[in-house]
Amino acid sequence: MKHSMKFNKTNKILIAGLLLIGLMTSCAKDDENQPSTPGSDRDKFVGTWLCSESISNGPTTVFTLNITKQGSADTIYIYNFNNLGSPFYAIGLVSGNSLVIPSQDITQVSILGTGIFTQDKIQMNYTADSDTLSATCSK
Repeated sequence: MKHSMKFNKTNKILIAGLLLIGLMTSCAKDDENQPSTPGSDRDKFVGTWLCSESISNGPTTVFTLNITKQGSADTIYIYNFNNLGSPFYAIGLVSGNSLVIPSQDITQVSILGTGIFTQDKIQMNYTADSDTLSATCSK
């Protein structure tokens, strides 16, 4: 009978040890298991960018953009969009690596377009009034 009691105590100790090990290894930091924080998609767009903008069948213009985070988790402001001046901005909406520039008027110029972030660059295609433009922006 002593032998079976010793065996039961050993089993209890073994089970307790396994539970303790399981508990210790399952206690990863909370932030390691959490999805990325809201707004993190737009972080890659934020900063100062040198843009080379081309109008279809026209000249290329080089200018600087400044992109900041604003308001909700997906919104950015693109200052000096279409080289319209630093105090003016286009509102952009970011999802993943994609950018949507919804229809809006900046200094009486109608803007609408899209963009994509790839390899540390932003490639945008948009219209400004009746002109079709593309821009490649890099830091």
